[in-house]
Amino acid sequence: MLSSAMGYLVPMVVNLVTTPLLLHMLGETAYGLQSLVAVIIGYLTFMDMGLDLPITKYLAEDRARKDKKAENHLLSTTLQLYIYIGLGGMISIILLSGWLAKSVFKIPVDLIDQAITVFRIAGIGFLGSVGMSWGRALAMGLQRFDITYSVSIVISTVGTILGLLAVYAGYGVVGYVLTRTIITTLGGPSYFLLSRRLLPEFNFVKGLHTATLRRVRSYLGYGTFNRIISSLVSKLDQTLLGIWVGVAAAGIYAVPFLVVNSFGYMLAYMLGFIFPMASELQSLSQMDRLRDIFIRASQFNAALAGVIFIPLLILGDSFLKLWTPTIANQTIGVLRLLCVAGFISTLTASIPNNIMVGLGKIRQFTVYGIVRAVFLASFCFLFIRPLGLMGAGWALLLTCSVDIVYLIVVLLRFLKIPVVYFLYKAYLKPFILTFGIALFAFLLSSFAVTWLGLIAVGTFIGLTFIFFGFIIGVFGETEKRAFREILLIFKR
Repeated sequence: MLSSAMGYLVPMVVNLVTTPLLLHMLGETAYGLQSLVAVIIGYLTFMDMGLDLPITKYLAEDRARKDKKAENHLLSTTLQLYIYIGLGGMISIILLSGWLAKSVFKIPVDLIDQAITVFRIAGIGFLGSVGMSWGRALAMGLQRFDITYSVSIVISTVGTILGLLAVYAGYGVVGYVLTRTIITTLGGPSYFLLSRRLLPEFNFVKGLHTATLRRVRSYLGYGTFNRIISSLVSKLDQTLLGIWVGVAAAGIYAVPFLVVNSFGYMLAYMLGFIFPMASELQSLSQMDRLRDIFIRASQFNAALAGVIFIPLLILGDSFLKLWTPTIANQTIGVLRLLCVAGFISTLTASIPNNIMVGLGKIRQFTVYGIVRAVFLASFCFLFIRPLGLMGAGWALLLTCSVDIVYLIVVLLRFLKIPVVYFLYKAYLKPFILTFGIALFAFLLSSFAVTWLGLIAVGTFIGLTFIFFGFIIGVFGETEKRAFREILLIFKR
């Protein structure tokens, strides 16, 4: 959990520090242009066919059975598939760069040439990103979360800082994107080299192994469909803003979205170990233990979501005015909508997603993804054109209704937990704690008008959260032991 949290927290802090500098040096339009690189790469992520899931699942199984032959075939075959996918995506983006810059996005004439170059670099970045996916799945399958997130920290931090230096040196948005792409491309090899000593008998086997392809086939079908839906819809809000409102609007929206999304992913991946744990407990027919872990993890997750999203909702205007003062007035409203959406989505989807994939319910997980995508797309098309940035926020918030229904289905159908019992056991105490945190944040908001005041208020809220979390029983003996051990580490 700590490795996972740090893997998102450190890059997020780096982004928080560097975003105002990058926005100032590039300007709103060029900043929006670089943010579209992630959008373009995201649209082609369906090409990896969801291979990361079977790699993680089956590598863990092979190692448990000490089946080195199956392990070799799994890693060799999936690596070759990722290479083919990366090359195909890279060529596609490069060929479409001119069309994207001239016909799709609303890019000023003086930036067209730079946009074409940036999109071509994005093609190379796609090849690097699929390499990262394979390496990350490899480390996850080995259950070495320290490797998984240490590489993530280094790649994100170094790429951002060197990219910022490239802009400062006068290379503009092209230099920034090129620098980050080069660093990202090193991610996949880094994962493998760090994991190599844990795979002493691994020997690359050339050619696609038929039995391995059959083994991962069920995941490939639903995984591809999942990726297609996700890639088409996950960045739809930013894409439609770039088309209908302008590239600058997409860049401005990316700022609050970055903050909220980073926290959401951090919480989701902190509990990512539930995925392999669910598979293990199901295979041992220990469903009662799985239900207990699900409730405890949901309680912990709800408490963390409350202490992150609710203070951000209340103090977000002060934070934006200090962090990005030039665009603060344009982003305060949408930040509040995104905070509420992030809070609800974290409570209702992050842990159920891990449970469903861990139980092998990939078909049901895909159905949920499709339904959610349809609702999100519908709300985006309905609200973004007339409401702009606020329309994107409302689209994400209303889509949370699907997540609520999804949680209910997982509870009743797959875990056999009554909804009222779950709400009482998992969410009652965290909600009481969250209400108290919200009250403190509101009363202290007048002090959070400077960086020093904001940090002081945030520190006070965090300490209050920990103290009362132990008092009312949100945190149990496991958390107490972990907290004491962390204090001992700092003491040493």
